[in-house]
Amino acid sequence: MVLASTAQSQTRKGVGFSLANHTGVILKHTSKLTFTPPPVTSGLEFSLTRRSYGKKDWEAWTHYPVFGINGIWMNLGSGQLGHAFAVYPFVDVPLVQRESWRAFAQIGSGLAWLTEHYDRIHNPYHNAIGSNLNNSAAFRLHADYRINPHWWLTGGFSFTHFSNGQAQTPNYGINVVGGMIGAQWSPNPLEKSDFLAAREPNIPRRRWGVSAGAHIAFREYFAFGGPRYPIYIGSIAGMYQFSQTNRLHGGFEYEFNKGIYTFSKLNWQFEGDNARRWAASRLMVFLADEFMFGNWSMTIQAGTYIGGFGFLIPFPVYNKLTLRYYLPCIPKTRSRFSLALMLKSHIITAEYISLGMGVTFD
Repeated sequence: MVLASTAQSQTRKGVGFSLANHTGVILKHTSKLTFTPPPVTSGLEFSLTRRSYGKKDWEAWTHYPVFGINGIWMNLGSGQLGHAFAVYPFVDVPLVQRESWRAFAQIGSGLAWLTEHYDRIHNPYHNAIGSNLNNSAAFRLHADYRINPHWWLTGGFSFTHFSNGQAQTPNYGINVVGGMIGAQWSPNPLEKSDFLAAREPNIPRRRWGVSAGAHIAFREYFAFGGPRYPIYIGSIAGMYQFSQTNRLHGGFEYEFNKGIYTFSKLNWQFEGDNARRWAASRLMVFLADEFMFGNWSMTIQAGTYIGGFGFLIPFPVYNKLTLRYYLPCIPKTRSRFSLALMLKSHIITAEYISLGMGVTFD
């Protein structure tokens, strides 16, 4: 009984609950937005967190990150924009850790429900979002101050993005920037003696490798309520592993956009099927940094278009945020498959959200 109680208590160690207030403004990131941003937005965020403490080597290698689930409610500041409700998993990456205070960078992504969206009759000037169901992506920089072993004060900068990835137009997205302040309570906090050192050095088994992937996305084109067309995405890259928790990818991506192909065909902008296929194709070169957290990873990617043949490219530089889950290694091979969710944007305007699979050889 005593051993079981001790094991259960150790399992609960590092679990925390936090409540924070968010106050900010909507960033008008494009002149195409037809509504006037309200003077202020406000919201509440509830988080369930768990601090890692070195049960696995990668937790120590990544300086004991915090994993959690956020639930957020946000009043977007006007009846025209309504309210936003979101739930998403996140990771807090430690930046600074001291006895009485600490600082983190947080990245998270999940689902959001917006109560108001574009309606040709009832809400014609709300052209930021075309659907109730959306993706929510969040970035936070926050510092925590320890009041006592169980309580921390927290505050910092917050950025929250709502978008459906062009699955339903219009979709310029809503970007909320501001500040947050709140408190966290941990019933069974971790002490300095609880953190375990890694048993092995963070050295990769191999430095060089190859990665490849295939994704599919769907976009609504050119008219509200219009058809959705697929986008097929393929990539191949070389891979250099700095450590077992961080690796660099560099290579090429190819997209075939069926919506652009159909649009160019209906409007006779390109003569011949071959010319239309080239217009709907995009070839890109990219660099990506992948951060590994056990079987999960988060990749930040930037790239540009090459070749000069793609039609309707909105901006010459693009960026991607990818969440990836790695399946168990295939025995007696150097390959490992993964499932991925990817958000592609141009600056802070989303182009699509895709699902896909990948494989690495290292």
